[in-house]
Amino acid sequence: MLKPKHSFVFLIVVCLSCCFNQILAQDCEQSTAQTDLDINNVKARLLVGGDLWWDSDGGKYIVPKPEVGEPEVTAFKAAGLWLGGFDPGGNLKMAAQTYGTANGDTDYWPGPLGVNGTTTVDVCNNFDRFWETYSADINAHKADWNDNGVIDGPVPHSVLAWPGKDNPHFQSIHGFELPSTVQGMAPFYDRNGNNIYDPETGDYPDINDADQGFWWVFNDAGGVHSETGGIPLKFEIQVLAYAFSSSNDNINNATFYDYKIINRALEQLDSVHVGIWVDISLGCSFDDYFGCDTLNDLAFIYNLDSIDGELSCYDCGLGYCDGIPVAGIKILKGVVDLENNIEVERGLSSFIYYNNAGTNPPPPPGTEDPSSAHEFYNYLTGSWRDGLGITYGGNGHNPSGESIKHVFTDPPDDVNGWSMCGEDMPYGQRRIVIGSGPFRLDPGAVTDLSFAALFVEDVPHPCPDISPLLEAAEIAQNLFDGIISPTEVLRQQVENIQFQPNPMTSQAELVFNELENSVQQVSIYSIEGKLMRVYDSNFGKSLTIEKGALSQRMYFYKILTDDFKVYSGKFVVQ
Repeated sequence: MLKPKHSFVFLIVVCLSCCFNQILAQDCEQSTAQTDLDINNVKARLLVGGDLWWDSDGGKYIVPKPEVGEPEVTAFKAAGLWLGGFDPGGNLKMAAQTYGTANGDTDYWPGPLGVNGTTTVDVCNNFDRFWETYSADINAHKADWNDNGVIDGPVPHSVLAWPGKDNPHFQSIHGFELPSTVQGMAPFYDRNGNNIYDPETGDYPDINDADQGFWWVFNDAGGVHSETGGIPLKFEIQVLAYAFSSSNDNINNATFYDYKIINRALEQLDSVHVGIWVDISLGCSFDDYFGCDTLNDLAFIYNLDSIDGELSCYDCGLGYCDGIPVAGIKILKGVVDLENNIEVERGLSSFIYYNNAGTNPPPPPGTEDPSSAHEFYNYLTGSWRDGLGITYGGNGHNPSGESIKHVFTDPPDDVNGWSMCGEDMPYGQRRIVIGSGPFRLDPGAVTDLSFAALFVEDVPHPCPDISPLLEAAEIAQNLFDGIISPTEVLRQQVENIQFQPNPMTSQAELVFNELENSVQQVSIYSIEGKLMRVYDSNFGKSLTIEKGALSQRMYFYKILTDDFKVYSGKFVVQ
């Protein structure tokens, strides 16, 4: 037992230690860096501090992208990353971003973390920036290598300056050192497999064959969490945002995001969830509906009625008027957890919304904006602010009924389904939280989350048929999985390709009818993108596909013709 004098000294030391740690924790300044991902029909604002798609004032996810000087209409007002989990002592660790950057509140700061989960002011300041590259630079660099197996021309600056692991040119270009960690930094193609990024030996940035890519890194340990009030997780988050310029509208109206999440703490975190928070603003912000398709890991957004506005096209500022789109957030790769030593991917684990507390009439108690770390975590894991689980029917908030994890799980045009359209939900300003988890993250461990933001123009409302968005989601998934490539011309010509019968039981015919060129190859993929079969032959006008070992589920077929055009479709095995 401590003697009284020793107890007094001990308390002083503890207090000084707490104060010192608190001062250290507040050293980093809030990020200010912003840029635009704008290679295709979208102009999407990017920020370093854990949020997306706004400029700390208004929405900046602009689609379709207008000419310079023309009015801009936004599909999303803002988005942010949410992370939460528990340490071995049962303490909740929480980080999230909503609108805090507008008034100086944040849970995230620029830059990577050291192996013990700490950072410095200099590191934060140095990494308050983006690294950008283009396919034109990458392709020129690759062509230089492919010419004679050496780099004998000047390396494009965006390739030379890329923050790949241990880049020997990095410090001389940027004036500061790039951390060297096991988990690495920006993704790259490692030509000689030595785990060092050196463009002089033929390495180049890996931006998933996109036409434009941005990379940045941030953390939740650079200061006090003034957005949620939560305890830092000590996570480092590396992001690659990219887009494709394509003749295919579904690709040209989409943007893609890969999040690499690293646990830099010295302790394991369990029951971890990661979420994408979105303030939807499909033109006008108070007449938006939403729902989810759990089979396709898709959250979708549409309009309350056939006019984007309460009374007219102009009563909320600039909107989509009567040419209303549908938009979506598609999880392409969910976080991975271990169950009985088997890796299990968590896709759209939960989908919930909350109401702006300032609306009139006031929203139901327990469904308003979160104000504490535990309330943020509730929403992140598919529960209401007050801890109640989602219940089927109505607005999803009911003290009685079986608890579920997703709201509004049916298409808007399903008259017998559960949707906001079917429930005739009132006007309001609502935010959605798209969750993936739970999973465990050990010290130094990495998990990944990838998603695409999708947009389909001019879909008939109200209660729209969202099948065009489902098609866009399928194309985005196939592109992400490598089933199709950006250079392939994707053609969905139902009149020229038929899969009969669909669903199939024992066998089916894939009929090619009148394709412009002969079929060279047919491939069958699982819904996860795994190659199941390849048919190489002179097909004529059809191919018989036997069920064989194919299990009862959905599959995709990919048809390659002699002129390297690609046709894609899906079928179901019963």
